[in-house]
Amino acid sequence: MRMGWLFGVMFLLVCSSVVYPSSTSAAGQFTSGTYGGKTYKVYVPNQYDAAQSYPLYVMLHGCTQDANQFAAGTQMNTLANEKGFLVLYPEQSSSANSNKCWNWFETSHQSRGSGEPSVIAGMVQKIQSNYSIQQEQVYVAGLSAGAAMSVIMGATYPDVFSGIGVGAGLEYKAATNTSSAFSAMSGGGPDPTLQGRAAYNAMGSRADLLPVIVFHGTSDYTVKPINGDQVISQWAVTNDLSATGSVNGWIDDVADNTESLQIPGGRSYTVSDYNGQDDKVWMKKVIVQSMGHAWSGGSSQGSYTDPQGPNASRMMWEFFNSSDTTDPNAPVTTATPSGGTYQNSVTVELSSSETATTYYTTDGTAPTELSQVYSSPITITKDTTLKYFSVDSNGNTETMKTENYIIETGMPNETTTLLSIGNEDGFVGQYTADGKGSGSVTVGDKGMYNSDTYRGMLSFDTSVITESIQSAKIRLYVKAKQGSVSSLELDIKKGIFGSSSSIEQADYISAPTQYNITSFTPPSGEYVDVEIPSSSLPNINLSGYTQFRLKAITTAGFNPSVIEFYGGESVGVEPKLILNENE
Repeated sequence: MRMGWLFGVMFLLVCSSVVYPSSTSAAGQFTSGTYGGKTYKVYVPNQYDAAQSYPLYVMLHGCTQDANQFAAGTQMNTLANEKGFLVLYPEQSSSANSNKCWNWFETSHQSRGSGEPSVIAGMVQKIQSNYSIQQEQVYVAGLSAGAAMSVIMGATYPDVFSGIGVGAGLEYKAATNTSSAFSAMSGGGPDPTLQGRAAYNAMGSRADLLPVIVFHGTSDYTVKPINGDQVISQWAVTNDLSATGSVNGWIDDVADNTESLQIPGGRSYTVSDYNGQDDKVWMKKVIVQSMGHAWSGGSSQGSYTDPQGPNASRMMWEFFNSSDTTDPNAPVTTATPSGGTYQNSVTVELSSSETATTYYTTDGTAPTELSQVYSSPITITKDTTLKYFSVDSNGNTETMKTENYIIETGMPNETTTLLSIGNEDGFVGQYTADGKGSGSVTVGDKGMYNSDTYRGMLSFDTSVITESIQSAKIRLYVKAKQGSVSSLELDIKKGIFGSSSSIEQADYISAPTQYNITSFTPPSGEYVDVEIPSSSLPNINLSGYTQFRLKAITTAGFNPSVIEFYGGESVGVEPKLILNENE
């Protein structure tokens, strides 16, 4: 059974009647085209003038729909005439999905440069070449399967899209096959924190902050409301990482303001705003009471709409319009070369389109006019997030830009990365009552004036190493912190602690090969790299397992002091043993 059939059946259950319009009522030009084996329609407003430039809205329909139905239901063409923008409607083919659903749940359609995302991005580029489009005002929005695909487009093409609209959609990679798609729709997807990191990783060197607006009905039984919450949580993490390079609360999924409103004669709804530390609303969530699986505030001339809800199309336009901070009079600064992967080091020049002062940072934080002033080329010798903007003599201020540089050292050795074994790492308590288990690697104390309650365990199969080791480090990703942990210590075991590679109570006190090979402070950012001293490298077991034990140094007090790292079962943020081997 294909997922398209499931989507189609559920849509038909939600909607008691469907109207299939043959055209829309807007007065501009609505023409058809093809790209990448798929058709599309593009709406050009009646006031279009090729001598000027316009925003572009990319609208991704839901299952069983087409461009005409989605245009009629959302009334986006009418709004385009009023506000002055173009609208692109990519169309899914029945040959690609039997019910014309975008295949958001298949791994081949979740990455840049492949599948449906590459076709949609290609359509955008075609429209940009044929019409005068404002490159910094290209937005993507969708309903249901189209909404899930709009999330994917934002994660994979942040350099193309300037904002994301999500109507009854799901978080990035909420599913990776048919069965998990059905599960996500009914009960939510994976941990949004992990999916937020995955979306940020998908952005790569193009990572950028994106405004996101979400609409969901409380009576949506096709894509349950938990998914709308997860979209916000996922993008809070993705935007946090894009802003600062770490998950440090620059923005989070706790609403800074929530307002309750009512459509006269229609539905009540709440609007929640999520601000960044720049006081800008980067995310907005609209929850519509008693609305089912539908485009809120849409026209009954289309399919899968709820005319009694707030006008999602207009609210999206208002949100994206307010999010656009581009000053047409501001200077435009370019980094040469742009972000990417380079050998050894790279020298970057910042050049402005006019005489201006350029401010920048290289530590991932957002620059201000108190930051370093650019005066000469910047030499980058390690992985660096460069952020910058310029201000001209009239005070016109450019929107902050970001470039990510990855530096490969070019050392004459081979790097091997081993992932910890998920069901064999975790933690063990000092006493049986303190517990033990795989999952989070937990260290610290439980409070009540105890100390050293939990020790974290890491397990690696190092028998795959074929050459002598020149250097090694362990990378640990932070999951949660509580209280105060002043430092951590690391023991190494050439082999396994206790009688089994799995976690046992005896692992807490079992003798290592070397005690306290290094100590380090808890990370302030997303992860920490713990260097293994050269004197301990011979204790990495080339014929079996190598295990490590983490201990925390805390001050005994009433409240717990604990730090948790992700364990081996958390894909993408699992502990890593990174080895440089001699050739």
